[in-house]
Amino acid sequence: MKKNLIVILSLIFAQYVFSQNEEITEVKNLIEKVSSWQNKQTDHIKKYTLTNWHFSAYYIGLMRAYKTTGNKKYYNHLYDVGKTHNWETPYDMYHADKIAIGQLYLDLFDKEKKPEIIKNLKWVLDAHIYRTSPEPDVRYLNNPYNKEWWTWCDALFMAPPTFAKMYKITGEKKYLDYAIKHWFITTDYLWDSKENLIYRDDRYFNLKTSSEKKIFWSRGNGWVYAGLVHMLEIIPEDHPKRPDFIRQFKGMSKKLLDIQERSSDGLWRSNLLDPGIFAYLNKNEDKLIETEKIDIPENSGSSFFCYGFAWGINNGILDKDLFMNPMISAWKMLKSHVNSEGRLGFIQPVGKDPKPYDKNSWQEFGTGAFLLAASEYINFLNKEKKNISKIQKGKLIYKNDLNSKESIHNWSMEGSAKTVFKNGWMEMFSPNESSHHVLWCPEKFPTSFIAEWEIQNLNLDAGLCIVFFAANGTNGEDILDNSLKKRNGVFNQYTKSDLNNYHISYYANNPKKPDRPFTHLRKNKGFKTVQFGQKGIPAKSKNIHKVQLVKSNGRIIMNIDGNKLIDWIDNGKELGPILGSGKLAFRQMQWTHFRYKNFKVWDLISIKDL
Repeated sequence: MKKNLIVILSLIFAQYVFSQNEEITEVKNLIEKVSSWQNKQTDHIKKYTLTNWHFSAYYIGLMRAYKTTGNKKYYNHLYDVGKTHNWETPYDMYHADKIAIGQLYLDLFDKEKKPEIIKNLKWVLDAHIYRTSPEPDVRYLNNPYNKEWWTWCDALFMAPPTFAKMYKITGEKKYLDYAIKHWFITTDYLWDSKENLIYRDDRYFNLKTSSEKKIFWSRGNGWVYAGLVHMLEIIPEDHPKRPDFIRQFKGMSKKLLDIQERSSDGLWRSNLLDPGIFAYLNKNEDKLIETEKIDIPENSGSSFFCYGFAWGINNGILDKDLFMNPMISAWKMLKSHVNSEGRLGFIQPVGKDPKPYDKNSWQEFGTGAFLLAASEYINFLNKEKKNISKIQKGKLIYKNDLNSKESIHNWSMEGSAKTVFKNGWMEMFSPNESSHHVLWCPEKFPTSFIAEWEIQNLNLDAGLCIVFFAANGTNGEDILDNSLKKRNGVFNQYTKSDLNNYHISYYANNPKKPDRPFTHLRKNKGFKTVQFGQKGIPAKSKNIHKVQLVKSNGRIIMNIDGNKLIDWIDNGKELGPILGSGKLAFRQMQWTHFRYKNFKVWDLISIKDL
């Protein structure tokens, strides 16, 4: 019997490894498909020279794809581009966009070691450093030199990493010093510290949409976010300015995560703070134009953000518990927008603000951003060791079919809600949708347990389902102790008052935030998000779903229909002690109408990760 079990577990693990390798192969094939399609497009060559920023951003993505996959075809294509153009930059050498091609040349030189590859580029960068001029003026408005200094946010993707790569290749510190000095001159001017986002340029400082939202352009912030990644890859660990780059990267990451939470599909919109509104300056740049609201993703910005999330996780800068599933969600949606030919759609065209586009819109730089995301996602898959968990149940300690009024006679309802019993199910809802509500099970469950129940949505328009567990008063009181403050279903009474608990929201379809892209695990008191999980019950699902909640001391796992949504370990340090035994409750928001049955709880014997 034991030998058979070992064989079975070995087969499961082998199947998992095969599945992971299969996904890596799938992403590599997608990179090949997308890059092959892009290389066949000649529409923009006459308008944008092959060494300008428009194509350079694509080359930067394709070079990353080569480094990740080892596909020599990508390298050969890039080498041919440089050789064909004699390793030159466009004529306007002080313009940041014109030296982005230098990042390609420097990567090629790193492998070829041929001096002619960077001879011209080095002369151009030296001219930047040694020009005799007053201190840089990073105003965009009323500045005749606004194309010579880094006065617009895109410049931070184009120029600083070029200087930083030259430092890495030559060891000459002057290049890194220049990049860092001018990076902060620009961000000190354009960064909104309250929002942790960056304006495209100073024309947008005082502009707002009709709903009084500031205008932060998705791809503009994407350029900077990817630029931060490329600077952090080079800046030495002990450099005094590295913590400032880390601070910007983490601050922007947190803001982008907050914005993504409000998205219906895990992607970002062109206008970050006012999704769906296209707001741009007219040709005279004296009037803001707004279009009607169109809620569609913007995939160049979204690709950069997915790339940054993945890179931050892979390099230990971003909290994996918070960013991993949002990153995976973004990647899955991005690849769904690649058509059968290999074209990534929903790319905003060349511009400086949130302008209209549609599903057929594509651009070389959007493809480049996608290749960055795809390549870093492969790095994530190679690095990640996902576990298959075998959970062994012990003694059944509580069983309730939830099939009659008598079955919950000693349960406690908080908030104005009803329970109705039909066909072996307990329906729970608030008449007239008047009140949020919480239904407490009277049993106190141990520090480690397995709970399971079945659930089905009866109101597809809106709803929110949460499970509270390990719940007690903050001084150890029973959850129903009369000394605790009275509760009526309002959320902060459970998260920021006199209770300690964990809670997971596993269905979310708020009318203002429909079909939220991830589950949330939070620790209370304090409403501290500790993990963004995979997407929970789909907003419009009519199916019966099987929920499993596992608590093994500080480890918490939630599975729905056999799919792992949450897997987090409370270390009992940063957010206080691990919460032990306590009570469990089902919470619904006022417009929710779900039905429940077959609630069972077992002792937990063990969790084994394969």
